[in-house]
Amino acid sequence: MSEAEAAPRTFRRPLAGGWFVSRPSYFLYVVRELTVVFMVAWLAWFLYEVALLKQNAFTSLTGNYGALAFSAVCLFFTLWHAITFLNLSGLILRVPLGDGFAPPIAIKVLSFGGLVGATVVGGAVMIYLGYVKL
Repeated sequence: MSEAEAAPRTFRRPLAGGWFVSRPSYFLYVVRELTVVFMVAWLAWFLYEVALLKQNAFTSLTGNYGALAFSAVCLFFTLWHAITFLNLSGLILRVPLGDGFAPPIAIKVLSFGGLVGATVVGGAVMIYLGYVKL
């Protein structure tokens, strides 16, 4: 018996180009995955600005409304990406607790609490470093 005869043939229904617009949940999933493009673009821009700062060629972006708008859009998509993941964290993460598992709502609360805590600490550090002369 040859290998071609051994493998069963299955039918795969071809997907149309706009398969993800047929259901709102599919569309939101695809949009969520595309938010990574904005996060990577902002990170590349940030690293470029850091390189300019290291070479003493940094120019202030104060009053540059295009840069401000781009950062706001990237922040929106980054928050959407984080919130949609953290909303599922209670279902995805299984934390053993005694004979069972921690309740999903507790994991979700801790996940969002960690996000808020990291944001507050990071913001405080940035504000502090903005006032300190290094």
